[in-house]
Formats: sequence, structure tokens, C-alpha cells
Amino acid sequence: MESPPSLQICGVCGETADAVHFGAHSCRACAAFFRRKVAAGKPIQVSRCAGNCRLENQLLRRLCASCRYDKCIKIGMKTSAVLSRIIVKSEPSSSEFSPWMGESLLDQMKAAYERLENARSEVFNLETRVPKIANYKELNEMCNIDVSLIKQHYSLFFQSITPTDDDQRGFLENHFIVPYVLLDGAFRSQDGDLDFFLMPNGDYVDIRNLDNFYQNPEEKDDSIAESVTVLMKPYWILNQRVLRKNVKEVKLDLSEYLFVSALIFWDFGIPNQSDKCIKVCKKMRSRIFEELADYEKSIIKTDDHSLRVGEIVIVLQAVQKALGIIHECNDISMVCNLYGRECPLIKSIELNEFK
Repeated sequence: MESPPSLQICGVCGETADAVHFGAHSCRACAAFFRRKVAAGKPIQVSRCAGNCRLENQLLRRLCASCRYDKCIKIGMKTSAVLSRIIVKSEPSSSEFSPWMGESLLDQMKAAYERLENARSEVFNLETRVPKIANYKELNEMCNIDVSLIKQHYSLFFQSITPTDDDQRGFLENHFIVPYVLLDGAFRSQDGDLDFFLMPNGDYVDIRNLDNFYQNPEEKDDSIAESVTVLMKPYWILNQRVLRKNVKEVKLDLSEYLFVSALIFWDFGIPNQSDKCIKVCKKMRSRIFEELADYEKSIIKTDDHSLRVGEIVIVLQAVQKALGIIHECNDISMVCNLYGRECPLIKSIELNEFK
């Protein structure tokens, strides 16, 4: 006599799970809850919750939507799986697709970027923080935190409206993070002095005084910082000339900055990118350029708006050149001992994935 199959348990509430929903075993009730919350696209209001509410039965799981949603994410449910189904249902019968029905892509990007900025403000205590000059250790720590926030609040948005499989979406994210961080730093610093690099946490790097930036108080040998400065200062200066100076001259507004970030995400011609993903990215980029052109037309009433679009494209090219500088820094770090003072992006992201 065959033994009955073992029952799967819902990872959210502990009830019997009937199947894998959106990437994780769950019951139908929790799957439906997750689908509704993701489709609504609105933040869940938290009231009198410490983030550890009990959910282990049909009654308790209804008492705190915030903890229930967090548990869905924790067990592996993917918002992209929900949104990709919504996209498919909303597509017209023709072969063309429109991943952003109703609302403009720009509006959606602004909402996602606002979530990122709100998260940065909370994590870095921007309301009370007093800006100061940072050293390399502080930059490295901040960069690691910020990359996680970008993935969680901004890159995830692009993935959620990209109708391709999860592996390719993750692949696009891996190729997005480093160039986006470079663009973000240049955009953040465009209104200030080129000699100061502003960080997302409000602190800044004084490029004129990199000896102090690379100093480690725990080291007795000051020559280490001096040696690293000699090696790395040319790359700081080159990035300043190639990207930051360009962005400062163009003076991107927020909308233009977001359009450039979208073009970075939906890149194509990358090694190991599937044919379907390339097709999707090309369609996405076409739509971006349409919205960018419409946006510039609405802003520029007298002059030729196409000239402004051209300036935006040049910024995109400058980002790619700056990415090349990061590759060179990576090569230097493999040849020379920088004593832990490598570019933080090298530590946060495996750059060999970009080559």
C-alpha cells in the first residue's frame, strides 16, 4: 500500500499549501493576499507593529498585513511573478506589448525613485545627519548599503515590468547596478564643485585631498595612503572629466536622469543575453525615447527639442566610458596591493560579469 504524499506547509501562515505560488509554497489565501498587495502598488500602512507579528493560523494572518507581506517576500515570493502575469493579461491581442498601461513610464519611475530616496533618508538619517568629509572605509560601508537599497527599491521596479524570465531579469540587474551608481553620483554632485563628490548619505569626498581619504588611523605607515593615492588619483580625475563634468554641463533634471537610468537597465547586446530579452530591451528603449522626445517637446517650446535629446544620449555614452574606468581600476587592484582601498563597486559587484 502506497503511503500518502507528505503535505506541504504554507511558508507564511503554516496552513496546508496547495502549490507553489509566485515562487514559494503557500496556501491559496496567502497567494491571493500577495497578489492583491503587489497589484495595488501602494505601500502597506503599518500601525502598532514591531515587525514580528504572529501569523501561524487563519485568524492571526489577517491581523497584520505588513508582517504577512514581509513573510511572503522572505519565503521567496516574487513581485515580478505577479506583475508579469498582470502585464500578460493587459497585453493586446497583437504581438506588440505595452508594459506600462495607463500610467506613463516616467510617472512610474518617479514613484520608484521616490521610494528609493525615502529609504535612503530613513537608513542614513538624512533629516538629522550633519554632512562631513568621508574616508575610504566610510565610502565602502555606505556603498554596500546603498547598492542593497537600489536593488530593493529601484532595480526591482524595472525588473517587475520587464516581460522576460527571472534569470534574464536578474541578469539585467547585475549589469545595471554599477553604471547606475556612477550616473547617480554624477547627478547628485552636478550642482556643486567638481572637486567634491557627494554621497547618498550626505557626506562627501574631497578629491583635492585624497591622501586623507585613503588614510587609515590604525596604520602607522602613512606611505601606504600616499602610494594608493598616486595609483588611484588619475582615475578620480578621469571620472571627473569624463562623466561628472559632462553631467554638470548638461544639467539633467530629474526626469531626464530617470530616462537615462532606464536606458542603462534595458541595455542589449550583452554576453549571455537571450534573444527574447534583447527583443524586449529594444522595445523598451524605443518606448523610452518616445517618452523622452515627448517630454522635451513639452519643456522646450521654441528651440529644437532633438538637440536636447542628443545631449541626453551623450550622457549615456559618458556613463559607459566611466564604466570602462572602473574596469581599469579593477585591473589595477589585481596587479597592485591597494590594502583594501579598492573601488567599493568592485567589492559590491562581481565586475567580471560585465565583461
